[in-house]
Amino acid sequence: MPSRLPPFLLVLIAALIATGCYQDEAVYAPQGAQLLARVFLTDAPFPYDSVASVNIHIVRIEANAQPDTSGGGEWVSIAEPDRSFDLLALRQGTTALLGEAQLSGRLYRAVRMVIDADRSSVVWGNGSPASVAWPWPGSGRITMYALVAEPLFLVADQSTFEIVIDFDVGRSFLYDYYGTGVFTVLPWLRAVHRASTGTIAGVVTSAYTGETRPIKNANVTVYAGDPNQSPLTWYVVATGRSDAAGQYTVAFVSGGTYIVRIEQPDYPFLDAVTTPNVQVSAGATTALSVSLPEAGSTGGAYIRISGPTSVGVGGTITLRAAVGDAQGQDVPNPAVTWTSSDTAIEQVWGVGDTAAVAGRRPGKATIRATSGGLSDSLAIQVVGAPAPVATVTVIPGDASLGVGDSVGFRAELRDSGGNVQTDRPVAWAPS
Repeated sequence: MPSRLPPFLLVLIAALIATGCYQDEAVYAPQGAQLLARVFLTDAPFPYDSVASVNIHIVRIEANAQPDTSGGGEWVSIAEPDRSFDLLALRQGTTALLGEAQLSGRLYRAVRMVIDADRSSVVWGNGSPASVAWPWPGSGRITMYALVAEPLFLVADQSTFEIVIDFDVGRSFLYDYYGTGVFTVLPWLRAVHRASTGTIAGVVTSAYTGETRPIKNANVTVYAGDPNQSPLTWYVVATGRSDAAGQYTVAFVSGGTYIVRIEQPDYPFLDAVTTPNVQVSAGATTALSVSLPEAGSTGGAYIRISGPTSVGVGGTITLRAAVGDAQGQDVPNPAVTWTSSDTAIEQVWGVGDTAAVAGRRPGKATIRATSGGLSDSLAIQVVGAPAPVATVTVIPGDASLGVGDSVGFRAELRDSGGNVQTDRPVAWAPS
């Protein structure tokens, strides 16, 4: 499989004009030149405070000049650490050196990581090992593909370049996702050229108590996409999480323009803040601090649901609802009615402002919370147990565009039995 991007997207592919796309005619190192590549590992945040360490034993890192490696391609080893790394020690932009190798001056469009699952582990805070369901084949050596959004290249005037692999442990290790009491691993990795990346950093606060205070464990999500289009068309580039002081850092973001959404899902009485057109420049830090407003800060009654938007078959997630009165003030212990649009897909049981949603079969349904004539809804995706993807079909198969036009594509993934696979990372790239 090629590298990875989020699923279920209508990807807008614009006719190739001189903005936003790499160009193969750029000046790279002379063919055959040997330049030193150094490979680093970093980590996005982990939401489980009860976990002491997430140890990944990395055997080697390899790169390929071809974006589609389903036929094998020519993989080149760029690091062979053959040792374990604690991903939880690599947050807020911290990196660990995996290794270095001499590479020829060419474009590298695919990167993969080979791990040894038998020597990898998740450890609880009390020192006991957690049960982990690794990707296929489930044990031994496992290959994970990284997203390479822009080809990694060695330029003519450089003797060394640095590849950073961001292992998003928070999105990759899902606890009890299928109701089995284990961590299910659905790997999300991306590989970037350090010199072409910048950082987004700031502080998350709120004044809902009457004074400004830091907000801990706020989710920071960096999206690529058109802020004028539906958020369903955006895709996640990187994630971050605020610490006890409200500070966050999302490092190694390729230069460009992004949408940043910051929220604290455990506090449904606080609205999320979405900031469009956030500019990131190579080698620079973009400051973005936000204050999360109360859900009723604009006045008037309200109800707002917060919580996860996906669950596995057999798994259960928790949703919360905040209710405000006519003056926009938070209502304590509100009476809330919870319903599901399709109980065959997902069932909901609610007590007051808290509800449990159980996944029954793959599909999508809407959970609605109602209180005092007000209602809010949240679409929840139920995901079947992961199976290896056997075929990828792009729909439509071809399209003709004029300069400036765009067209929507989607990827249909099926397993060896022909069953459609959902909630899988998918990579998109021009030839």
